[in-house]
Amino acid sequence: MKPFLIFVFVAVVGTPAFSQDAHFSQYNSTRLHTNPAFAGTDSALVVSSAYRIQWPKIGGSYKTFNFSADQYIGFLKGGLGVNFMYDDQMNGAFTHTSFDIMYSPEIPLAGKKLIIRPAIQAGYFKNTLDWSKLTFGDMIDARRGFVYNANEMQPLSSKSNIDFSAGVLVYGAHFHMGAAVYHLTEPDQGFRGPSKLPMRIIMNAGANLNFKDTENLTFFPTVLYQKQQDFQMYIAGLNARYKMLLFGISYRFDDAAIALFGFQNKYLRVSYTFDYTTSKLTQQNTGGSHELQLSCFLHYKKRNTAKAIFLI
Repeated sequence: MKPFLIFVFVAVVGTPAFSQDAHFSQYNSTRLHTNPAFAGTDSALVVSSAYRIQWPKIGGSYKTFNFSADQYIGFLKGGLGVNFMYDDQMNGAFTHTSFDIMYSPEIPLAGKKLIIRPAIQAGYFKNTLDWSKLTFGDMIDARRGFVYNANEMQPLSSKSNIDFSAGVLVYGAHFHMGAAVYHLTEPDQGFRGPSKLPMRIIMNAGANLNFKDTENLTFFPTVLYQKQQDFQMYIAGLNARYKMLLFGISYRFDDAAIALFGFQNKYLRVSYTFDYTTSKLTQQNTGGSHELQLSCFLHYKKRNTAKAIFLI
């Protein structure tokens, strides 16, 4: 869906246009983009960054950068987090920038064996359109190519608005499950006339599994469902850690097979994923998608929390 965003926008430039949020294959690493209730689930200050380039062999690749930081705050009895996103579509023709802050109080149950975390999030986004990088049919000469000026009326070059989201997370020592709703008020993002940003609904779950005979090997099954207007996404995967090595495989249904490789110790996590396109786009030699994640755990201290929260 994402590669056709600019095409769809141009085709319906005189009517409301709808866009889809960027997504990451390592969604447990970009956890604040998955659910604001993940904020502060570790006692450490967790600082993470992610870079994704999608379908680089198709003209006009899609590049997304995400930065987040979150920590549990004792006197607030919960976690605070911030998340920054920059999404560059079609080599700068359309860009999306957002900044969000979230709070997630911690509610212990059953003697702290079970934790419930509701969350609220407030943020700001700005979409920018570079009209000079768009092309239209009336610009084409049959022999000379794109030589004419477009007759289309140029809309606003940028649109910004405030945004609100919410989530909830339930977890124990070896599992977690949660749900989140982004863009609760469906803020206006239209360059020409009103155009609502559709709500994004996410449900996800995960676990960590240890076996007595394999103390150095831990398995992490995860599942995620996401819906935004007419777009739906299902991902199921199994990741593992052997000592400090990370590896895994997952599948985004009707879209891509995903392989993960990485390294993690007490203070640092580095991982890479490659998405191999399995949809009809394989005929176009997309080059797949590449994603690099880096996370740092600062002032590390063990808490009675789910090991599965941060994937590994």
